[in-house]
Amino acid sequence: MSVRIPTAGIRRAAFVWQFAAAVVLPLWVLIGYAIWGGGVGGFLGISLLAPLLVLAQLGLAVLFTARSAVRRPRMLGLADTGVVAVLTAAVVGVGFFGPGTTWFGVLAVAAVLGGFWLGGYELVTDIRTRMRRTLADLGFRPTDPRGSVDAGEYLVIKPSDR
Repeated sequence: MSVRIPTAGIRRAAFVWQFAAAVVLPLWVLIGYAIWGGGVGGFLGISLLAPLLVLAQLGLAVLFTARSAVRRPRMLGLADTGVVAVLTAAVVGVGFFGPGTTWFGVLAVAAVLGGFWLGGYELVTDIRTRMRRTLADLGFRPTDPRGSVDAGEYLVIKPSDR
């Protein structure tokens, strides 16, 4: 007997959470620093990095949501959901400011960079697929397997030397 995990609900929740996380997680880092952190010098660094975290999370949310396959059902893909989950866990880990804060920070940066790479790749792939489908619907059929379109015959008129 196999257990089926209802991923659609999780992916829909991740779609909503990615926008809420852009506000909640930087606040968590600031509040966590007030509770467990120490020193005034560190607060300056945290207060400068929190807006960068907001921008990174909003950038990922916009990049993930730009695809029509995500917008229409209001549900992230599985890989997108994984990136959002890893980034959330890493930022929550940073907010505790314990001995592993540095490693959680490295994981958060890796999740953001990997998320931008993944989101860009998925967006380009989605646009390419939709463009090919649109061109096929309009009657343009590529004859070359590399994707070029046959333009038919054409004349080349050389300019005179006069």
